[in-house]
Amino acid sequence: MTAPHQPAPTDSGARPARPDSVAIAAELWVVVILGQIIAFIGQYPTLRDAWDRQVNTLPADTPREELDVLNSSATLIVVLALFGLALTVVSAGLVWLTRNGYNWARIIIAAAGVFLAVNLVFMIFGDIDPVWVMVPMVLSGVAAIGASVLLLRRESEQYCRDMSEHRRRPTPPPMPPGPPSNGGQGYRPGPSSWTYGGGQHNVGDSHPDRPHPNEGNRSRGES
Repeated sequence: MTAPHQPAPTDSGARPARPDSVAIAAELWVVVILGQIIAFIGQYPTLRDAWDRQVNTLPADTPREELDVLNSSATLIVVLALFGLALTVVSAGLVWLTRNGYNWARIIIAAAGVFLAVNLVFMIFGDIDPVWVMVPMVLSGVAAIGASVLLLRRESEQYCRDMSEHRRRPTPPPMPPGPPSNGGQGYRPGPSSWTYGGGQHNVGDSHPDRPHPNEGNRSRGES
């Protein structure tokens, strides 16, 4: 009988591998954010009516200039844009932190997904204008509950624990430079030489009184 297969041990200093549950949950939250943005834009008429009702409840002695600013469509658009941008940035930041193994961000994102799913149930039984807004809201709600289920799995929690230990681990000192590849012996060039111009002559010749090999041929030619 063969022994059960054991996974190969990983390097203690290596970054823990991100499980598929965390990676897929982060991708689902991209769908959640896009769906919420589309639904938020589609509900502008409803938000406009609610804004006007709040403006009408202001005291009668409110300055006319202030009322004109509050009744302006540009004011409402700026307020809604800043509100939507803040929610998008916070959500995207929490998703990024979850991907990098921060456990507190994982818990917040999982709880936010459950909240969106519960809110979707109440929205289904309520009056939504326009009706087509339900489509992105349903898609984002289903993606949110799916992401929460994946983030609450054991491998997701273990990944965050491993990443926490990895961040607390001290950074190893840099490796010292290794020895030269030629065993510590540098290349020593040989004695330089001059090419034939008046005969080859080596600078490193240790016998200056030795006759040149061409001298005998030269003397026979002269004779």
